Amino acid sequence: MRVAPAVYLPVAALLLSALTNAASGASDRVLYRYTDARGIVVLNEVVPPEYVAKGYEILTPTGRVLEVVPPQLSPEEYAAKRQQEAQQAADRKLLKRYNSIADIESARTRKLAIVEQDMAIMRSNIASLVRQIAEEEAAAARTQRGGREVAPELLRRIADLQKEVSVLRERISQRTEEARSIGAEFDKAVARYTELTTRS
Repeated sequence: MRVAPAVYLPVAALLLSALTNAASGASDRVLYRYTDARGIVVLNEVVPPEYVAKGYEILTPTGRVLEVVPPQLSPEEYAAKRQQEAQQAADRKLLKRYNSIADIESARTRKLAIVEQDMAIMRSNIASLVRQIAEEEAAAARTQRGGREVAPELLRRIADLQKEVSVLRERISQRTEEARSIGAEFDKAVARYTELTTRS
């Protein structure tokens, strides 16, 4: 009579193992829900390749949604999404950097002041160079009036000074354009800040 427990215990263990494995297999199984070409919602163990791009849902056998895979975006939709994300990031940065329109205007003033200071230095340098050119040209004219030939070194010096003036004037032109760009940039910042704060 003592043999019975020894016989039935392994059987019970085997049954328990089989039930555990079955439950484990069921928990790993998933279903896919998608819409076919006729507009009918289909529940299947696989998603046909032609429907993957349209998006689908992954469910448990009991119908609980595990994941929603959205439709793939067209190139135009993707570009629009990236642009929207970039604008949202720029908006967050704008609102974090400035607390008011006055803050934006103060930043504009500071930035333009740096550019203007740089241009003022360049204008001063141009004035100094122009005076040097005038002096060198006057010396060359005196030499010519005296019937002598102007030294090549003097002519090269005048040419070099004129080149420096030309370079500085070009840099002033670039900085002037930069100042316009800064003004336009801050105008946009003011307009966008106003729109965001008014909306909220």
